[in-house]
Amino acid sequence: MHLIINRHQMKKLRIILRIIIFSLSSLNGFSQYEKNAVVLDLLGKSVYYFDISYERYLSEKFHLGTGIGLSEISTWDDVGTINTYNFPLYAGFALGKKKHHAISELGIHFDWVTNFEGYNNFELYPFFSFGYEYKGDNILFRVPIYLFYTGEFVSAPPLVPWIGLSVGVPF
Repeated sequence: MHLIINRHQMKKLRIILRIIIFSLSSLNGFSQYEKNAVVLDLLGKSVYYFDISYERYLSEKFHLGTGIGLSEISTWDDVGTINTYNFPLYAGFALGKKKHHAISELGIHFDWVTNFEGYNNFELYPFFSFGYEYKGDNILFRVPIYLFYTGEFVSAPPLVPWIGLSVGVPF
Protein backbone atom coordinates (compact mmCIF):
# COMPACT_ATOMS: atom_id res chain seq x y z
CA MET A 1 0.00 0.00 0.00
CA HIS A 2 1.67 3.23 -1.16
CA LEU A 3 0.49 6.69 -0.21
CA ILE A 4 1.70 9.95 -1.66
CA ILE A 5 1.20 12.76 0.84
CA ASN A 6 1.55 16.46 0.04
CA ARG A 7 3.06 19.08 2.37
CA HIS A 8 -0.30 20.12 3.85
CA GLN A 9 -1.13 16.52 4.77
CA MET A 10 2.40 16.02 6.14
CA LYS A 11 1.91 19.06 8.40
CA LYS A 12 -1.35 17.57 9.74
CA LEU A 13 0.38 14.22 10.34
CA ARG A 14 3.17 15.94 12.32
CA ILE A 15 0.58 17.69 14.49
CA ILE A 16 -1.25 14.41 15.14
CA LEU A 17 2.01 12.62 16.05
CA ARG A 18 2.97 15.45 18.44
CA ILE A 19 -0.44 15.23 20.13
CA ILE A 20 -0.08 11.44 20.50
CA ILE A 21 3.45 11.70 21.93
CA PHE A 22 2.41 14.48 24.34
CA SER A 23 -0.63 12.44 25.43
CA LEU A 24 1.49 9.36 26.03
CA SER A 25 4.02 11.30 28.07
CA SER A 26 1.39 12.88 30.32
CA LEU A 27 -0.66 9.80 31.17
CA ASN A 28 -0.80 8.66 34.78
CA GLY A 29 -0.33 4.97 35.51
CA PHE A 30 -0.13 2.62 38.43
CA SER A 31 2.85 2.87 40.75
CA GLN A 32 3.64 -0.86 41.11
CA TYR A 33 5.49 -1.17 37.76
CA GLU A 34 7.75 0.89 35.51
CA LYS A 35 5.58 3.09 33.27
CA ASN A 36 8.09 3.89 30.50
CA ALA A 37 10.71 2.14 28.42
CA VAL A 38 13.26 3.03 25.77
CA VAL A 39 13.78 0.12 23.39
CA LEU A 40 16.41 -0.53 20.69
CA ASP A 41 15.08 -2.85 17.96
CA LEU A 42 17.46 -4.72 15.67
CA LEU A 43 15.61 -5.76 12.49
CA GLY A 44 12.47 -4.63 14.26
CA LYS A 45 9.50 -2.41 13.60
CA SER A 46 11.33 -0.06 11.25
CA VAL A 47 12.18 -2.97 8.91
CA TYR A 48 15.74 -1.70 8.37
CA TYR A 49 18.76 -2.29 10.57
CA PHE A 50 17.59 -0.67 13.79
CA ASP A 51 15.22 1.79 15.40
CA ILE A 52 14.81 3.30 18.82
CA SER A 53 11.37 3.51 20.42
CA TYR A 54 9.68 5.05 23.41
CA GLU A 55 6.95 2.99 25.09
CA ARG A 56 4.38 4.10 27.64
CA TYR A 57 2.70 1.42 29.76
CA LEU A 58 -0.96 2.15 30.38
CA SER A 59 -1.26 -0.97 32.52
CA GLU A 60 1.02 -3.82 33.47
CA LYS A 61 0.05 -5.68 30.29
CA PHE A 62 -0.69 -2.93 27.74
CA HIS A 63 1.64 -0.35 26.17
CA LEU A 64 1.70 2.19 23.35
CA GLY A 65 4.86 3.12 21.53
CA THR A 66 6.44 5.16 18.78
CA GLY A 67 9.94 5.29 17.42
CA ILE A 68 12.31 6.39 14.70
CA GLY A 69 14.73 4.57 12.46
CA LEU A 70 17.08 5.88 9.76
CA SER A 71 18.45 4.11 6.73
CA GLU A 72 20.77 5.59 4.13
CA ILE A 73 20.87 3.70 0.85
CA SER A 74 23.39 4.61 -1.85
CA THR A 75 22.30 3.78 -5.39
CA TRP A 76 24.18 3.51 -8.66
CA ASP A 77 21.68 5.46 -10.77
CA ASP A 78 20.93 9.20 -11.06
CA VAL A 79 18.98 9.33 -7.80
CA GLY A 80 22.07 9.46 -5.55
CA THR A 81 21.79 8.81 -1.84
CA ILE A 82 18.31 8.03 -0.58
CA ASN A 83 17.44 8.60 3.08
CA THR A 84 14.58 6.64 4.58
CA TYR A 85 13.11 7.79 7.88
CA ASN A 86 10.96 5.17 9.59
CA PHE A 87 8.30 5.90 12.19
CA PRO A 88 6.58 2.90 13.79
CA LEU A 89 3.43 3.60 15.82
CA TYR A 90 2.14 0.58 17.74
CA ALA A 91 0.29 -0.97 20.66
CA GLY A 92 1.42 -4.06 22.56
CA PHE A 93 -0.14 -6.58 24.88
CA ALA A 94 1.68 -8.96 27.25
CA LEU A 95 0.16 -12.41 27.72
CA GLY A 96 1.10 -13.34 31.29
CA LYS A 97 2.13 -11.57 34.49
CA LYS A 98 5.52 -13.11 35.20
CA LYS A 99 8.87 -11.78 34.00
CA HIS A 100 8.91 -14.34 31.15
CA HIS A 101 5.83 -14.13 28.93
CA ALA A 102 4.47 -13.86 25.39
CA ILE A 103 3.90 -10.47 23.79
CA SER A 104 1.96 -9.30 20.77
CA GLU A 105 2.13 -5.94 18.99
CA LEU A 106 -0.01 -4.36 16.28
CA GLY A 107 0.93 -1.16 14.50
CA ILE A 108 1.68 0.91 11.44
CA HIS A 109 5.12 1.60 10.03
CA PHE A 110 5.49 4.95 8.22
CA ASP A 111 8.29 5.38 5.64
CA TRP A 112 9.40 8.81 4.47
CA VAL A 113 11.85 8.43 1.58
CA THR A 114 13.79 11.52 0.45
CA ASN A 115 17.02 12.62 -1.24
CA PHE A 116 18.96 15.86 -1.74
CA GLU A 117 17.33 16.52 -5.14
CA GLY A 118 13.88 17.00 -3.59
CA TYR A 119 12.46 13.51 -4.09
CA ASN A 120 9.86 12.75 -1.40
CA ASN A 121 7.66 9.69 -0.99
CA PHE A 122 5.55 8.70 2.01
CA GLU A 123 4.37 5.11 2.51
CA LEU A 124 2.74 3.14 5.30
CA TYR A 125 2.72 -0.55 6.12
CA PRO A 126 0.65 -2.29 8.80
CA PHE A 127 2.43 -4.94 10.89
CA PHE A 128 1.79 -7.55 13.56
CA SER A 129 4.26 -9.29 15.84
CA PHE A 130 4.15 -12.13 18.32
CA GLY A 131 7.00 -13.45 20.42
CA TYR A 132 8.84 -13.86 23.70
CA GLU A 133 9.50 -11.06 26.22
CA TYR A 134 11.56 -10.93 29.40
CA LYS A 135 10.75 -7.83 31.46
CA GLY A 136 12.97 -7.48 34.50
CA ASP A 137 13.43 -4.53 36.82
CA ASN A 138 16.36 -3.07 34.84
CA ILE A 139 16.15 -4.66 31.38
CA LEU A 140 13.64 -5.58 28.73
CA PHE A 141 14.43 -8.29 26.16
CA ARG A 142 12.23 -9.44 23.25
CA VAL A 143 12.46 -11.88 20.36
CA PRO A 144 9.44 -11.06 18.17
CA ILE A 145 8.37 -12.57 14.86
CA TYR A 146 7.08 -9.79 12.60
CA LEU A 147 4.59 -9.99 9.77
CA PHE A 148 4.41 -6.87 7.55
CA TYR A 149 1.78 -6.26 4.90
CA THR A 150 3.46 -4.64 1.90
CA GLY A 151 0.48 -4.75 -0.44
CA GLU A 152 1.34 -4.86 -4.10
CA PHE A 153 4.95 -3.75 -3.67
CA VAL A 154 6.84 -4.99 -6.75
CA SER A 155 10.03 -6.32 -5.12
CA ALA A 156 8.41 -8.06 -2.12
CA PRO A 157 5.58 -10.52 -1.48
CA PRO A 158 2.35 -9.11 0.06
CA LEU A 159 3.22 -10.53 3.52
CA VAL A 160 6.82 -10.38 4.70
CA PRO A 161 7.86 -12.29 7.87
CA TRP A 162 11.13 -12.03 9.84
CA ILE A 163 12.58 -12.31 13.34
CA GLY A 164 13.79 -9.29 15.29
CA LEU A 165 15.61 -8.61 18.54
CA SER A 166 14.77 -5.87 21.04
CA VAL A 167 16.63 -4.68 24.12
CA GLY A 168 15.29 -1.94 26.35
CA VAL A 169 15.45 -0.13 29.64
CA PRO A 170 12.28 0.34 31.69
CA PHE A 171 12.07 3.44 33.87
